[in-house]
Amino acid sequence: MVWKRVDQVLDALFPPRCLLCGQAAGPVGPACAGCLADLPWLDAPLAPLAGFDEVRSALRYEYPVDRLVAAAKFGRQVPVARGLGQLLAWRMPPLPEPPDAVVPVPLHWRREATRGFNQAEEVARCLCQERGWPLRPDVCRRIRQTPEQSALGAAQRRDNLRGAFAIADARSVVRCRHVLLVDDVLTTGATAEAVASVFQAAGVPRLSLWTVAYTPAPDQAAARKV
Repeated sequence: MVWKRVDQVLDALFPPRCLLCGQAAGPVGPACAGCLADLPWLDAPLAPLAGFDEVRSALRYEYPVDRLVAAAKFGRQVPVARGLGQLLAWRMPPLPEPPDAVVPVPLHWRREATRGFNQAEEVARCLCQERGWPLRPDVCRRIRQTPEQSALGAAQRRDNLRGAFAIADARSVVRCRHVLLVDDVLTTGATAEAVASVFQAAGVPRLSLWTVAYTPAPDQAAARKV
């Protein structure tokens, strides 16, 4: 593909640097070998969420992953978001069958206009480029603007997202047997479950969720530090 050749030329002219230490990046995406080895990787699938057949995250949401996500999300650092997508593509296992659509969790158009881009879409874009999967940010949209989830508890998050999403391309969705939803961070799962519900209602039989990072519950985080 053309974009593959362009990326190869740009990498030859401007060798990529590690997002964390600034040294030359290694063979895998945006990090050097040392930083790559030090990242807080997750290996096993996560506990199931309502509506999903499989839930996976590549990394724990802790330093330095939290800094990278914040730079992408709030610092308008598109290259960082794409680098996180490369890490996701490298870490996630092969699927028995490729998804019919890879859908980034949509932002409301007002928030996307303020932020300048949807970080989940940039993550998903790199994942699809690496895996050769169809990126479909157009099939689902956020129809109601909601307050930021980060300031809310689990129950409030679910109430906040009720009726926030809708299928935008029903003809395409009805032909999908497997939809892969992609986001930057999984916390309570409220956002993912809200999106899953509209795909379930549209008749999609299989849904998977991949995120760059996972925020463990407080009791899990405390247990890991003991």
